[in-house]
Amino acid sequence: MDNTLSYENTPTSNEYKYKTYIQMIAHWAQLYPNKDAFVEYNAKAERHSITCQELLEKSKSFGWFVASIGIQKGDMVAFCMENSLNMLVAMFGVQFAGGIPFSTLQSRADGYDVVKTIRGQNSKLLIMDAKQGEHSWHLLENIQSSQDVFCLLDVVYNNKSSELIHFHFKEKDSHVISLTNTPEVQLPDAYPEDLAMYFKTSGSTGEPKLVGHAHFGFPGSTYLLKDCLEIDSQSRYFCDRPLGWSGGAPSLFFNFGATRVILNSSLSIHTNNIDFLSDVIYQEKCTHVYLPGYLVSDLLRSRGNEPKFSSVKVIIFFSERFSKHYSAILDRFCKKLVICYGSTETGDVSNFSSYSSEEYEDGLIGKPLPGIEMKLVDRHGNIVPRGQEGELLVRSVYRFLEYKDMQEKFLDTVDKRNWLHTGDVAHIREDGNFILHGRTSELMSVGTVKIFPQEVEKILISCSEVEAVVVVPVPDERLHHAICACILLSKTKSVGVKDMHTHFDHLWTEAAYNKPKYYFAFETFPKNSNGKIDRKRIAMIASSQLNLC
Repeated sequence: MDNTLSYENTPTSNEYKYKTYIQMIAHWAQLYPNKDAFVEYNAKAERHSITCQELLEKSKSFGWFVASIGIQKGDMVAFCMENSLNMLVAMFGVQFAGGIPFSTLQSRADGYDVVKTIRGQNSKLLIMDAKQGEHSWHLLENIQSSQDVFCLLDVVYNNKSSELIHFHFKEKDSHVISLTNTPEVQLPDAYPEDLAMYFKTSGSTGEPKLVGHAHFGFPGSTYLLKDCLEIDSQSRYFCDRPLGWSGGAPSLFFNFGATRVILNSSLSIHTNNIDFLSDVIYQEKCTHVYLPGYLVSDLLRSRGNEPKFSSVKVIIFFSERFSKHYSAILDRFCKKLVICYGSTETGDVSNFSSYSSEEYEDGLIGKPLPGIEMKLVDRHGNIVPRGQEGELLVRSVYRFLEYKDMQEKFLDTVDKRNWLHTGDVAHIREDGNFILHGRTSELMSVGTVKIFPQEVEKILISCSEVEAVVVVPVPDERLHHAICACILLSKTKSVGVKDMHTHFDHLWTEAAYNKPKYYFAFETFPKNSNGKIDRKRIAMIASSQLNLC
């Protein structure tokens, strides 16, 4: 291999995990029938669990039920649910019947966003939470009386008593679904390369897309993480990400039989509940924990939670750019910190892990997983010299199959040589590890000078007065973009909102191109539906408040 070029691959001797979701569920039910497969906690800290055998039996029964009401192989099935055991049973059951699940979320009080998605994807079945007194109940009532969702055959909803209720459109009646005496029906054959699931992207790079993966795809790439995660069937994994999103997919259960501990993601996204989450991790004796950046920050600021992480061997970080100050959780809350890089389209791509915080740096994403290729190219598609920045391209057998109804977008993303263009910009450091700088879509153009927000953020985050920072471009008549630093100020420091310019300007020279023109204080940063900081919305808010729109 030419070590002067920005290309890396890791040889593999691993066999492919060439199985369907259904086969993997059955496998663990046979090996460990009475072991907890999933554990759920609600907002009242009430615990519910389901064993591997119960998961298999209930999922298959739900598959018989949805097949009996007309769901066929290849039918789209919409889910509008919070994390729950019922969601798992229903999702796997739909896959037993050959249906293809995808998740959507209700953001509008009237539920029109959900209705629009159902109609646009020609969904044959909606499976949803519907609890009296909540917006979800109004959505159910609107759908029951609507003429706009003619594609729907039926609705199944999860009520406050955690019963699954079937509403039949034609007969306009409802009844509780029994998963103990469901009549058996013939289910279709499933194959590893069949389309199994659509994951909805966050929309952070534009309009959300439905990303289709095969049974073989997403779990297959996660299987490559076995050695670095040090995970097996006796491990217990906490992850509160939505089950219908790529970051929350139950891949560690599929691959390793590890018990997954779940709760409603909104409990951590909208409120600082780090003490509650730490209690759950302690009670379940979790060995592996996934934490997004905002929860890492919450944990580092907390006091007295260290003993609750006594069983935790590995904390896993993915879905966003790594910041070096996150490595402070090593030794204090875990023995090992694993950074994973990937996307909804690629699956898992690379990783880095160490027992020492000194080995981490901003943007670190590590080296390719076994069998994965990574390279960096310039804007003409030519591979760049080692050490130089370029767009990151990935080649992997585990990549997605399609963007639903967006063939042109798919062809723009995956080229003729099967390289997937990630839109991320990176360089390779001397030891072969990749360092991520940001996304091409995030580049700010200040008088033709291209600047990544992260270049500015890493300077400001080093200040003790700054609790968190997001740098965004705002309109500038002369230079196209001006830099706006949006800051959460530390409550323990004395810097006031009006003093920010005076206090932080000394960090840059007068002529520095990456010096912020504006500073704007936030109480909290808005997040999108899967918990990522919503940079576009922050930029819109800042531009509006600064009267630059």
